[in-house]
Amino acid sequence: MTALYETDLAAWAFEQADLARRGSVNALDLANIAEELDAMGRSERRELASQIRRQMAHLLKWQYQPDHRGTSWKASIRDARFQIGDILKDSPSLTSGMNETIADEWPRAVRWAADETGIAPRAFPAECPWTQAELLDPDFLPDG
Repeated sequence: MTALYETDLAAWAFEQADLARRGSVNALDLANIAEELDAMGRSERRELASQIRRQMAHLLKWQYQPDHRGTSWKASIRDARFQIGDILKDSPSLTSGMNETIADEWPRAVRWAADETGIAPRAFPAECPWTQAELLDPDFLPDG
């Protein structure tokens, strides 16, 4: 079973699902199942962080470059919110760590916005100026 896990993850997963459905609990590869479940949780957290980072970077661009505001920035902000909403709907437990994720991703969002705008990173706030509620609000735009 471990050999299949190491050579064909998809085939291993289908086999494990089939064993579980048939009630063959003793045949399950529990160690690797546990590893994959941990990896799945980490992946969901990374995807949430990625969408939060994208959203904050675009909100910074929106706020700091009002003359460049356009439909693509607005669409990206809205899409990030949709993605965040979908992730939180599927994994509501991630909501409890959102403020930490926002704080962790803020420096990356600042770097992204600085790279795309040419504005020095130090010109942006040291901490995210928006609340979790504002970031999730479908209509929130800074100075908008």
